[in-house]
Amino acid sequence: MKKILLAAVAALAIVGCSQNEEIEKAGEKAEINFGTIVSKTTRAAVTNIDSLQKSGFTVYAYNTGETEMKSVVAKGLGTPFMNGAIATYTTKWDLTGGPYYWPFNGNVQFFAHATDASSKYELKDSDIYPTITYTINDDASKQKDFVVAQLYNQKKTENDVKLSFLHALTQVNFSAKGSNNNLKYTISSISIEGVANTGTYSFADSTWSVTGKAGIYTYPIADNAPVSGTTISDLAQAKGALMLMPQAMTTDSKIKISYNVYNATDVKIDAVTDAVISLNNTAAWGVGKKVRYTLTLSSEGATISFAPEVGNWSTSDDTPVAPPAE
Repeated sequence: MKKILLAAVAALAIVGCSQNEEIEKAGEKAEINFGTIVSKTTRAAVTNIDSLQKSGFTVYAYNTGETEMKSVVAKGLGTPFMNGAIATYTTKWDLTGGPYYWPFNGNVQFFAHATDASSKYELKDSDIYPTITYTINDDASKQKDFVVAQLYNQKKTENDVKLSFLHALTQVNFSAKGSNNNLKYTISSISIEGVANTGTYSFADSTWSVTGKAGIYTYPIADNAPVSGTTISDLAQAKGALMLMPQAMTTDSKIKISYNVYNATDVKIDAVTDAVISLNNTAAWGVGKKVRYTLTLSSEGATISFAPEVGNWSTSDDTPVAPPAE
């Protein structure tokens, strides 16, 4: 998977309650330096290096001594010596509470996420790995591409600590085409409803447990977005992708669409309002995946076919697939 390497490096240093025991002599200190990486992205709404520099990230670090992460037990991470340190970027990365230095011995476990007021990092006594609770904004224009990173068993080194940030949410887009090549269509609204807005992300297995209310998310499209005949039109706008909680679809999950239908002389012959497409029993939304729904608009509004597709976020874009034959 292609990566974009952030050239600027954050200067970090360890602060601990037993600093004299864990840190080498002052003249031999080795700073912890970060280099950050974000998975390749293609749309302006998606987090890339520039947007990560604007939003910053929050990092936690634990010294587990000789114990590697795979052998850590509940409460084994202990108290973080980097406890929610916030990295901000001007001409370089600066960290609150820094500088921080490598411990003389031991494995260091790093956990990080994009700095976002909608997130809550937590490590319960009964858990080995930390979790993050996150809530999706109801307003699509305020939704963010939330990214996370983890790196285990790091020891003192002169090299940068490479935090590889991965997309934690699902990116949802729409395309549309008509069922009749002689007709034209203008779409006034598309929304997704009945999907959970809150979830808890586990660093243990990179999965979400969804909770919270069922939200309604309006997909940003151009005013009266045009669709001509049976040609597939990509409805995405700049900064227009929905960033939603990864989850399985339920009986409440659905798409709503409203559109007008015109003949070859631009006379309106039909108006379809809030046509419902059930998403129940369709593919679940995966972590860091792109999902595109290709909607087929009928002249009478009686049927709307669709076909979801899923691609790794690292692809340059998704190619819409044809819906099943009616």
